[in-house]
Amino acid sequence: MTADREAAGRLLERSGVVETGTATPAGPAANAALYADRTFASAWLRGKAVAPVPVGARIDTAPARRITAGCRAVGASHILATSLADTPASTSRLAADADFTGIHPPSLLHTPDAQGAVLFPENGYALIAGTPAFMAAAVSEGIDTARADFARYARALQERHPSLASVAAAHPPRRRAWSDAGDVDPSGAAAQQLALLDAFTDGKCSAPDFAHGWWKARRASQANGERLQGALGGLFDHVFMILEDYAVDPDLTEPGDLDDAGLRIAVGAAWEGFRRR
Repeated sequence: MTADREAAGRLLERSGVVETGTATPAGPAANAALYADRTFASAWLRGKAVAPVPVGARIDTAPARRITAGCRAVGASHILATSLADTPASTSRLAADADFTGIHPPSLLHTPDAQGAVLFPENGYALIAGTPAFMAAAVSEGIDTARADFARYARALQERHPSLASVAAAHPPRRRAWSDAGDVDPSGAAAQQLALLDAFTDGKCSAPDFAHGWWKARRASQANGERLQGALGGLFDHVFMILEDYAVDPDLTEPGDLDDAGLRIAVGAAWEGFRRR
């Protein structure tokens, strides 16, 4: 174990991050997740998605929150953190609700059941990979949105961190962004949201059913990496904000919240405005 790793280990123990008192050799899950060149193994990635995210010289608050959210979504009580700088690699058991800030690259953090992982190979970025449930929480903005955001980040730092461009190129958005209803994939979750708008404004769907259906389809759309922009993106954002002022459960209604009729009027006006462009 290197001096840096020993110092980091002492820091983690003092901060209460590490549940066990000592590091152990990297386990089979960590070994199965990576090739020798420290990239995710294709066999391990089967059924999973990957999104690059910006990270500085160490894990800070934003990526730490992603790790915690992913763990909660898949019911992981702890995560295994492997220092890839050690030879052989050593692993520490960290509580899922711990403070992950301060971890340096190269490192791999993964859930014990292999549902999710964060590979932090070098300064500048990390790769988040996992099952749909893990990714929907850890990359809540959607995989394609995260990939598009990372591409812009890589371009902005091209002179200082030229290696980020190759990372962005290796993880392009899987779908193009849709700006009009006619562009939307009819088999996608965004199409379900458009169908809900039609049904609700035509009086064929109740307000609670519309709200429940919209949130469910929105989560699926984000998990599928669907991206919206332009007028269509503006419409969906508007409906999102309208629903923020509506309580499905009448017992939870606050002063100023929309009732069922108010929701139908507000959504109908937004939908009509979009179609009249």
